[in-house]
Amino acid sequence: MKVNDTYLSSLIKEEHRFEFGVFYFFDEFIISEINEGETFEWNKASKVIKVGKQFYKNKNHKINYISNRINDYSIKPQDWITYLNKYNLLNIFAVVTHRKTAIHNLIIERLFYKGDIFSFDSLLEAVNFIREQDDLFPVTDFKKLKEN
Repeated sequence: MKVNDTYLSSLIKEEHRFEFGVFYFFDEFIISEINEGETFEWNKASKVIKVGKQFYKNKNHKINYISNRINDYSIKPQDWITYLNKYNLLNIFAVVTHRKTAIHNLIIERLFYKGDIFSFDSLLEAVNFIREQDDLFPVTDFKKLKEN
């Protein structure tokens, strides 16, 4: 399910569209949706990191990142995961898998990334996991996020 097909769309603080995908910035996390057939490599990841640093510049904590794998694409983990390992930017790295091919990418990423990569079947599960780690109450649906 795409972010724009959920109630999360009403909670987006900033949306950044790149030629390779869309990145949604929220107070507590970023959600990415990479385009079908893309090769996500360092030069693309660095554009997102630059925007993320600007968005979160006044916050003194690591970023929670959810990769919403709605499309099939390839990655060059040795490019951008090396940067993430070196600078330790991520607090939580979560992946929502909708297809079997997304699971294959996840396996490759786990070989390169020294931190934990958490896998979920839905955006709601991934968001709730991040909320629980930040000592926030989980929600039964996205509409209840506004109430908390």
